[in-house]
Amino acid sequence: MGVDDFFDDEFLDFDSDDDFEEFESSSNFISVLNNFRDSLTTKHFMIFGGVVVSLFLVYFVSYRFEAASDSNLIAESTTVEPSTSPTTTVEPSTSPTTTINTTTTTVTSNVVSATNPLESTVMVVLPDCEKMGSGTIISKLGFILTNEHVISDDGTFCNDFIVILTSESGEKDPVPKYVAQIVAQNVTLDIAILEITRTYDGSPIPKSFRNMCVGDSNSVSQGDDLLIWGYPDVRWVNFDSPGRIDVSQGFVSGFDAETGLSEKAWISLSSTISSGNSGGGAYNELGQLVGVPTAVFQGNLSSRGLLRPMSLVLEYFDSFYFESCK
Repeated sequence: MGVDDFFDDEFLDFDSDDDFEEFESSSNFISVLNNFRDSLTTKHFMIFGGVVVSLFLVYFVSYRFEAASDSNLIAESTTVEPSTSPTTTVEPSTSPTTTINTTTTTVTSNVVSATNPLESTVMVVLPDCEKMGSGTIISKLGFILTNEHVISDDGTFCNDFIVILTSESGEKDPVPKYVAQIVAQNVTLDIAILEITRTYDGSPIPKSFRNMCVGDSNSVSQGDDLLIWGYPDVRWVNFDSPGRIDVSQGFVSGFDAETGLSEKAWISLSSTISSGNSGGGAYNELGQLVGVPTAVFQGNLSSRGLLRPMSLVLEYFDSFYFESCK
């Protein structure tokens, strides 16, 4: 092959002029990059490094500032909350006054949440005996405290069917709610305990009942005000109008003894207690059950109601039936 053949157009011919132009452009771009790299000096690298470091510092300072701001907000909220509280963050561990106030608040809160005479005071009805009275739910298990004479049958077995009525409010008549049976009674004290066994309408029985807690009747003193809850105007005609729930007030006028029982067998109240209140509840200023309205002694010029102290009741009945106020 001759020299002319080596430089023949077909041997070195590009596919097109465009391909040659692209090749030339690529070579030029690479040359520009190489020339730019060769033109860089140490000064250029120092400037570039300074810019990068500056950007990093700006970001770091900005991040720290935001973090500090968040910490200040948390600190401010922490500082403000104690200032609105009755006690400081330091005093509770060292101040006797703070400890006493905290204890008092806890006891009061428990009493308020655990007691509601409107929901726990019930009407006890023996339709077959045509007898009615009051009672108090004393346990979440459904035990009811009342007087023995309210549920006595006089030998006729008419107390096999005991209906419990409850009141939604003082403005409405009570309605039949449960059926109960006698589980314990003491004729001497005139006290009985019933247990709710089923609902009156056959619906599911509640797992827990609203109850009253039992307070210390030994702490009751002359002059103390007591509230009496019950159904003073009970009358047996039918379940349509048996009489509404009522609350009255009286002060403790004294204490009476009873032979064979106690020197403090009765709490004497200044106000009259209706016979319908028998078996209801007497409450101190804390809302604790301290007595059971049981008897009424009437004289020519005055009358007074007598309450069985709960401390005496607890001596004769198992504590299982009751819940104390703690």
